[in-house]
Amino acid sequence: MNYIELKVNLSEDQLNRELMVYELGELGYESFQEYNEYLSAFIIENLFKESHLKLIESRFGDAIFKIEKIVHKADNWNKIWEDNFHPVIVNEECVIRASFHSIPSVKYDILINPDMTFGTGHHETTLLMAKQLFKENFKGMDVLDMGTGTGILAIICSLLSARNICAVDIDERAVINTIKNIEMNGIENISVKKGDSAIIKDGRFHFILANINKNILLKDMQTFSSVLKVNGKILLSGFLINDKDDLIEEGKKNGLKFVENIELNNWSLLILSK
Repeated sequence: MNYIELKVNLSEDQLNRELMVYELGELGYESFQEYNEYLSAFIIENLFKESHLKLIESRFGDAIFKIEKIVHKADNWNKIWEDNFHPVIVNEECVIRASFHSIPSVKYDILINPDMTFGTGHHETTLLMAKQLFKENFKGMDVLDMGTGTGILAIICSLLSARNICAVDIDERAVINTIKNIEMNGIENISVKKGDSAIIKDGRFHFILANINKNILLKDMQTFSSVLKVNGKILLSGFLINDKDDLIEEGKKNGLKFVENIELNNWSLLILSK
């Protein structure tokens, strides 16, 4: 399938960039690349609408210098993605990389296939989640990774001695990519499922990880609470700092307590417990 790239030359104001990523993410854009001079956002061709251009122009007009629409043919996509995929340093012990990168001297060397699925570790929300996982105790724990993307967070949990991990995504391409990444890393305790929160209603988890947009998090909060074990934790990301209060309030309505909020470049990671 072909992809559309929106290449937006805009001011270097970080808030405008984060807001644009948020807005385009809500429209279905699933991967982003940021440079000093511009931001590129990618979406499957049949999901693209010309109204997307008008929307971002109306909301960010003063910050935008130029917008370019580029069609990438499917057979060229892997080369384009590989050229723009760089290793991600989570911490001094963990690096996320592709097979064509040099092998780092770290304890946790995580391989992923560079694909269009969201969650390569480059975006602040994925990086926030990945860093936090190393501060939690996963030994012997059952984990749900909701909206798994490339499976990075599930893979980290496995490497940190989680017992069983369920990785779920609504996107079939994400499911296929996650399975490939799990196999590349020699992981055997992650089950991958295609679907939404309805398919996990009979599960029970010590940890729930959900790096998704705000609206889905709000909608699924009740389900998350129902499948979380007593004293379990939910790690939520995928939303801007200004949205955290709405999620905290929805968590309280469903019996969840606020534990901590961590921020990075206008994005938030929220931790709740039962």
